Amino acid sequence: HVNNIYQDGTTPMYRDVDGKLWAISGHSHVGQIAMLSGSGIDDLKKVYDIQTNFCVGHADYAFSGIRYPEGVRARGSIWPFGLYICPNTHRFFAFFHNETGWAGRGTAYDSFGLCETPKYDSDFRHIGLMHSDDEGRTWTFDRWVLTGETVCFTDRYSPEGDRVAGQKAGVIKLGSGDFSLFADHAGGYLYLFYNIITLDMDSGWLDCNAYVARSRMRTDGVMGDFVKYYDGAFCEAGNLGRETAIAINAWHPRVVYNQKYDLYFMTCTRVTPGSAKLVDDVMQLRTSKNLVDWSEPTVVTRNGEEWGNHYVAILPDDRRNQPNIVEGDTFSILTNHNATVVMRYPAVIVKK
Repeated sequence: HVNNIYQDGTTPMYRDVDGKLWAISGHSHVGQIAMLSGSGIDDLKKVYDIQTNFCVGHADYAFSGIRYPEGVRARGSIWPFGLYICPNTHRFFAFFHNETGWAGRGTAYDSFGLCETPKYDSDFRHIGLMHSDDEGRTWTFDRWVLTGETVCFTDRYSPEGDRVAGQKAGVIKLGSGDFSLFADHAGGYLYLFYNIITLDMDSGWLDCNAYVARSRMRTDGVMGDFVKYYDGAFCEAGNLGRETAIAINAWHPRVVYNQKYDLYFMTCTRVTPGSAKLVDDVMQLRTSKNLVDWSEPTVVTRNGEEWGNHYVAILPDDRRNQPNIVEGDTFSILTNHNATVVMRYPAVIVKK
C-alpha cells in the first residue's frame, strides 16, 4: 500500500478558499488516516498523518464519551467519507462513517450480539462529524449527525440493557452510513448521500438503497444539523428521523454536477440482492435536475464489458473547480475496493 493508507470508500476531497485541493484518506483500524494536498488530482500527495483528540475503539472510552443518539455508547472506528472547508474561518470539517461491529476492542456488536467481526455485515451505522483548526493535523469529535429511524440494535442484544426497545429480530434496518458529501454552492446546502441496508437476519441483505439529507452551508465555522428527505420534502430530523429512498439498490452513492449538461450525475455500485457478491462491483450512473428525482441507472461498460469496482467516483481533472464540479465530457473515475489502492481511469462521455 502507498503511504500506509488503506482507503475504504470513496476519497473525500475539497478545495479551500486559496485554491488548494485537500483530501483525507484511510480509516482508523488499518494503517493511518492521512491528509493529502495538491493543485488537482494530478499532483495530490500525502502531507501528514492525522491525529485525533479523541480515541476510537472501546465503548467505555471512544468518541469522548458522546453517545449515539439512541443512548448507546459509541464504539469502533472512523472512516472519513466527506470533507468541507469553511471559506472564512478555514476550519476543516470531516464527516465519517462508523459501525458498531468493527474494532470495538471487545465491545463490538452486530444484530445478533457481541462479535469479533459482524455476521454478514449485520452491524449498525452512524455518521459522525469532527473538525480541525490546523489543516487536518489534529481533529476533535463534535457529534453524530445522521442516525437511522430505527435504533442501532435488536431485541437479541441490548448494548446498554436499558429501557430502549430494540428492533424486532427478523427483517431489520442497519442505520445510516456508507455515504458521500456534495457541496452545492449555487443552492447553499451541504448534502449527504447515504445508504440504508435492509437485512433479513436469517439470510442476509434484502436491499441497499440511497437516501439524502442536507444542511445549510454556513461560513462562520460551525456546522448546522442535517434534515432528511422524506415524502417529497426535506422535513425529518437527521437523527432518528424518517427517510425516503431516492435510488434503489445503489451502493455508496456519490454526486457531481456537470456544467455542460446542467445535470447532476450520481455514481454508485450496483447491488443485486440474493447474488453471491451482493454488491457486484459494477458502476452505475444516474442523472437528476434537482438532486432528489433520479433517472433509472445506466451501467458503465469498458470495451463492451460491465465495469466498475466496490467504490467509484467521478472527479474533474482541472485545477480550478471543486471536486464535485465537472465542466464537460472528460473527467477521471477513481475506483478502489475495501482497504485497497485507489486507481485512476480517464473517462469521456460519448454520444451514441
